[in-house]
Order: sequence, then structure tokens, then C-alpha cells
Amino acid sequence: MSHFVKLFNYVAATFVVAIFFMSCSSENSELPNLNDEVPKPVEISINTTILYSDSAVLRLKIVTPELQRWTNLETPYVEFPKGLNLFFYDSLGNVESTLKADYAINYTEDKRVEVKHNVEVVNGKEEILNTEHLIWLQKEEKIYTEEFVKITTPDEIIYGDGLEANQQFTKYRIKNIKGTIAVDEDSLQ
Repeated sequence: MSHFVKLFNYVAATFVVAIFFMSCSSENSELPNLNDEVPKPVEISINTTILYSDSAVLRLKIVTPELQRWTNLETPYVEFPKGLNLFFYDSLGNVESTLKADYAINYTEDKRVEVKHNVEVVNGKEEILNTEHLIWLQKEEKIYTEEFVKITTPDEIIYGDGLEANQQFTKYRIKNIKGTIAVDEDSLQ
């Protein structure tokens, strides 16, 4: 019987060692490293209005349901995951143009803002730009896109692929115009 017990212990020990070596491999484990922190925004603000002024004159107002500030990353940014509304003001404090989108991200160091999904820009001449992606270069005071655009003016609707404009959307150039439709005010009523 003792020979049987020794054999059983030997087989059991061999089995345990085999299981141990099978579970250890040189492949990367799917388990997360508990020392790695998942990045989180350093600030979250709900139902926020931000005012920017220059020489005590209001220049820009941002209204957003949620703002997330990510300054703890290599490339810091401010994210607006639920969209925003921007209001640009002239030197007299009048709204010069507006911009709204369902999503936005502001790369603060590059002074570049990207807005996406249901983007709409309206200027003081009642001209409306609709697109799905628009980039605002703050230093150059310019907006542009390579995406499909629709410009609606009081007289016509213009379609194209791409646009460059000043940030107030008062001067613009449509790239690769696809078509223009004249709007007859009487037929709309």
C-alpha cells in the first residue's frame, strides 16, 4: 500500500507541476496591469457657459451641456462630448456668427478646434453652413473642411466638397462646387 501511496503522490505532484507550466506562458496576458491608471479628465463641468473677452469686450461665448478637461495627457485637450453652441461677437457686442455641433474637441496647445456631427454655422447675413466636420484654426482665425458642405443663403443653396472661411463665416470659398439651386421666395410660401 505504501508503494501505491508513493505512486499516487508522484502522479499528483507531476499533474500539479504540469498544470503550473501550462498556465505560465510567454504570451502577453489579457489581464490589466493594476499599476496602470486609466486616464480620466482632470475636470468635468456640467451645463457650462464660458465667456472670452479681449480688452473688456466680449468676443466669444461657449454654452455646453458637458465639458471635460484633459490636461494630464501628452497632448492636452478640452472635450465637449455632448456638443456645444458658440457665439462670436463683434466689437460692439453684437452676435456676428454662431456655430453648433453635437461633438467638439479643443486642442489647447495647437489652438485648433474640431467640431463634428450636425455642424451648423450661421453668419449675420443669414447664410447657413451645414457639414459633418469642421476645423477652426484659432491663430489663423480660419475655419475649413474637406467634407461635403451645404451653404444656404437667402437666394440659393450651394453644395460642394470642402470650404475655407474666416472664423466669422462672413467670407468663404467653397471647393469643388457640386451644384447651385436658386431659391424663389414666392414659391416657398
